Amino acid sequence: MDEIYNNKVYLSNNPDWHAEDAPQKAANVYSLLKQNNIPFKSVCEVGCGVGEILVQLDKLVNDKNINYFGFDISQDAIGIASKKQSNNIQFELKDISKSNNTDQYDVLLVIDILEHLKDYFSFLQGLSKKAKYTVFHIPLDMFVWSLFKEKMLIESKSRVGHIHNFSEDFILSVLNDYGYTVINKKYTNPDYTSASFKQSVINSFKKFLAAISPRFCSKTLGGFSLMVLCKNPE
Repeated sequence: MDEIYNNKVYLSNNPDWHAEDAPQKAANVYSLLKQNNIPFKSVCEVGCGVGEILVQLDKLVNDKNINYFGFDISQDAIGIASKKQSNNIQFELKDISKSNNTDQYDVLLVIDILEHLKDYFSFLQGLSKKAKYTVFHIPLDMFVWSLFKEKMLIESKSRVGHIHNFSEDFILSVLNDYGYTVINKKYTNPDYTSASFKQSVINSFKKFLAAISPRFCSKTLGGFSLMVLCKNPE
């Protein structure tokens, strides 16, 4: 699966590399950091893709004294991201989780990454000492309805490279196992746009149910992701 990020396969399936979702993801990151009074002068995104989240976050924070660093293992992605560099935003082709350097950051961003990795356990361990805080964003692809529609999971593996499927409690237990302390968390909404009448009806019911209990809705009908702010192991 690793090859798809460097042989144009992933780029062909996802030409914008999900850059259209970056403004909302950056807004959620900024909101979580601000809400919990997390001070930062350096932000590092691990698996930054084409870099749009950092670009959008820089616009929201609006402080050129803050430095942003984006790393990815994909030449395809970094080739696009490098065109977005500025005085305070830098991108580099590197796997920081395996790096022997001693660089330290205030905040790490790990946005929609764990589900792509063969060994996300070693990845979490490798990042644990590289920052004070980490913001994770994790799709909650394991829910009741997915068990009846397993083709969705198979399609997700082929199209966007999700080789792991998480539920909320499971991934939080894994973070705890590796010493990450959850400070705060929030659900991020699914995409409610639809081209069919049937899906629009389902989406309307999902919105109604989510307003009552987002946790229950995420575990039954799905489509949600979880954004988690953690204090890294000391």
